[in-house]
Amino acid sequence: MDRLAQTALSAIRQMQDNKFDLAHNLANVNVPGFRRDLPNEGNAGFLKELEKLSAKVLPLETDVRKFSNEAGPLQNTGLDTDVAVLNDGFFYIQPENGQVALSRRGDFGVNSQNELVNGVGDLVLSDGLEPIVLPNFTSMSITDIGEILVQQVGAPDGEMTSVGFLGSTTTELDQLVKSLDGNIRKADGTVPEADQTARFGQGYLEASNVSAIEELIKNIDMQRQFEINVKLIKKASDLDSAGAKLMNLPS
Repeated sequence: MDRLAQTALSAIRQMQDNKFDLAHNLANVNVPGFRRDLPNEGNAGFLKELEKLSAKVLPLETDVRKFSNEAGPLQNTGLDTDVAVLNDGFFYIQPENGQVALSRRGDFGVNSQNELVNGVGDLVLSDGLEPIVLPNFTSMSITDIGEILVQQVGAPDGEMTSVGFLGSTTTELDQLVKSLDGNIRKADGTVPEADQTARFGQGYLEASNVSAIEELIKNIDMQRQFEINVKLIKKASDLDSAGAKLMNLPS
């Protein structure tokens, strides 16, 4: 009966991890470009002690945090500073921790140093993986290949100046995972080289690919599975108690 209880406990532990992913997804349902976290991959394994009638069931998880590759819906905002990736590409960003990562988040702005940033303040990087510094401008245009054109303050109407290109890559999606900081990189913590093959749409934002309804349904199903496994543990305990009583019956 020990194996039955251990199996149920292992399932409950896995559900706790999945519950965290579910909560994280719901918390980011309104974040532009967010990709839904997937449950940690892994199986269960039996650890059996030699010459004993006992066994333990252990969850065998990987450290790889996968995410959904499905693109979120496009929202037409009409804002010059909003940019959506139209294919499987990614922007390059530099978060506060300084480690370059990939992102689909395109709600851009300018910080106090005139650097291009996204909605959480991550630096948006150029094709040389350097911060993009903008002059004072009155309007901005971003082409489908990521060239940034601005009309500088005082320039004649229609006179646009190129200030560089958005860095981008369309690396194989199965090579990418989410690091511990929640940003997208390769499994070894690096990022692929910029190949400038992403295509962009100015005035659009890619919304999160999280469906709140689907996540809530999963939560209800997970709660039911939890209750079933608790009942299994109780049943295993009852069977153990009944077996012990039988062993103690007089012959």
